[in-house]
Amino acid sequence: MFEKLKLRGKLIQAFRTAEIYRVIKRGDRTSYQFPKIHQIDHQNTYTRYAFSLLNGIDPELLTKKRWALRQVLGSNIEVNGSLKNFSITVHHKSLPKMLNYDYEVIHPHIEKMELPVCIGQEIYGNPVLWDFADLETLLISGEIGAGKSSLMRVILTTWVKYASPEDLRLVLVDLKRADLGLFHGIEHVDALCFEAKDMRKPFSLLRAEMYRRGDLLLEHGFTHISRLPFKLPRIVVVVDEMSIIKRETDLVEMIQQFASQGRALGVHTIIAMQRPDADLLNSALKANLRVRISGRQADAINAKVAGVIGAEEIDAAARGRMKIKIDEVKEFQAFFLDEGACKEILSPYKTRVKDPEPQLEVVSQSIFGLLEKEEQR
Repeated sequence: MFEKLKLRGKLIQAFRTAEIYRVIKRGDRTSYQFPKIHQIDHQNTYTRYAFSLLNGIDPELLTKKRWALRQVLGSNIEVNGSLKNFSITVHHKSLPKMLNYDYEVIHPHIEKMELPVCIGQEIYGNPVLWDFADLETLLISGEIGAGKSSLMRVILTTWVKYASPEDLRLVLVDLKRADLGLFHGIEHVDALCFEAKDMRKPFSLLRAEMYRRGDLLLEHGFTHISRLPFKLPRIVVVVDEMSIIKRETDLVEMIQQFASQGRALGVHTIIAMQRPDADLLNSALKANLRVRISGRQADAINAKVAGVIGAEEIDAAARGRMKIKIDEVKEFQAFFLDEGACKEILSPYKTRVKDPEPQLEVVSQSIFGLLEKEEQR
């Protein structure tokens, strides 16, 4: 009982420091009404406070004054909730400083998924994972050195090892010419684009494939490709550094179409960018990016645009430290996979010799090749 009272006092002190209260003035007297504390759950590994804000207290204060809450409660906190009801979780443990990618270690956790994403470990040692077949769109952002490149390698390498080319097709756009070239020659890859002009053909074909799949659903009376009497491959479009093509409105519109209409059709989208662009990430596109991951952001404004509140607080010295937003914002340590190790893992899956300067290729056995043959008939 005494411990709970002590913790309650500490939370009120945090509210006072962060100026999260309602001011009441009666004559010469001024009093302060703090948020209503409903529950304190104190465990060995964490302490969680559940509370509600009083009418008149701006919920944005919990974000704006997070630094003040951390000064009192501890640096490793998570704030979750909306409008009035919130929780603050104070973690007593710390995340590991480095986690090397090991497919054999993560495989037992993903073997029942259709298109698994397993990207790291949260503070209690549990893997951070989900099935991309269910949550089919992803935004990755963060400053240089935040770990975006390694994260992309982890996701794509896992898919290449886990899914057959008949079950998964990849359309890769590497506008920085930096990372996705590692996947040139992989049998799963239908297109690898480095410039805007390279994107138009595969994107047009993909849009035509989406229309074809939509017609198939209408013909068979189903609402999702998974219910069709035959199997169609999942298609994932990956666009690294989308901001480079922000003035290519036709391409941006097609990417938005893939993200907004692809779910039932088995078309999935990953968008990566260093600095989140408010013009590109308009309300319509952001609403369709169901999972958001961010490394460290320069400030709270960038973190808000990225859709991952608190990303600006990530320790700049903690390489691979990221935050993910699905239902709640959670901090995790991402798996690290360097370029050399990635090349070695992918080597058995290469079906063609890698050109010195990879250009757009459309694999004849791919969905695009089949579609082109149909169009020629």
